[in-house]
Amino acid sequence: MTTIKDVRRQNMQTLAERFPSRAQFSEHIGKSPSQINQIIGKTPLKEVGHKVAREVEEVFGLPEGWMDTDHSVSAINETPPQYDLGHVDVYESDEPLHPSEIEVPFFTEVELSAGNGFNNVSEIATHQMRFNLSTLSNAGVAPSKAACCKVSGDSMEPVLPDGSTVGIDTNDTGIKDGKMYAINHGGMLRVKFLYRMPFNGLRIRSANPDYQDEEVSGETARDIRIIGRVFWYSVVL
Repeated sequence: MTTIKDVRRQNMQTLAERFPSRAQFSEHIGKSPSQINQIIGKTPLKEVGHKVAREVEEVFGLPEGWMDTDHSVSAINETPPQYDLGHVDVYESDEPLHPSEIEVPFFTEVELSAGNGFNNVSEIATHQMRFNLSTLSNAGVAPSKAACCKVSGDSMEPVLPDGSTVGIDTNDTGIKDGKMYAINHGGMLRVKFLYRMPFNGLRIRSANPDYQDEEVSGETARDIRIIGRVFWYSVVL
């Protein structure tokens, strides 16, 4: 019988396999290589505890409970995993909002590229999405500072498959190493993991190990606008 200990270890192994080396995976989640080897090495000595599981989910922007769910092919075929992400719909009708809902600006890469700033993202958004207020409250995001955008391409797989929608806290623009942010990079919308570097430089990292890290000098980094931290995402499989 598969236990939650087995499931967490397998999920940790799956995430680690997305990186070129165990050392890079260890760095990404803020653990030492020896700690990771004790968990997913050939002869594991430790389990993936509740605290570590939640930390890994936070680093990768995964829903709480993802590490506790069996994502193997057989399990997915039997019962697709369900996550309580809060009620959210693309909103383009005149139907009144429910008292517990709020409209959140939703923009595309084209709309983003055309914008001149992000002090008020609603000025450049042509669509709205409905969010349950409790979803924003649980994430600690002020309703007036929330926005959504679409992710395209495979650079953030397996965390964010092509076509995913992410929720952004536009009030949270201070870079915390390893967190996921939406950025305007030369007029192009990108969602990446960011790391600070000496002399105000920036390391831009994709989730897909097929994409190499990008290191941007402090001078060049000034041209990158941080739109906000990703606090939520929705995936269509």
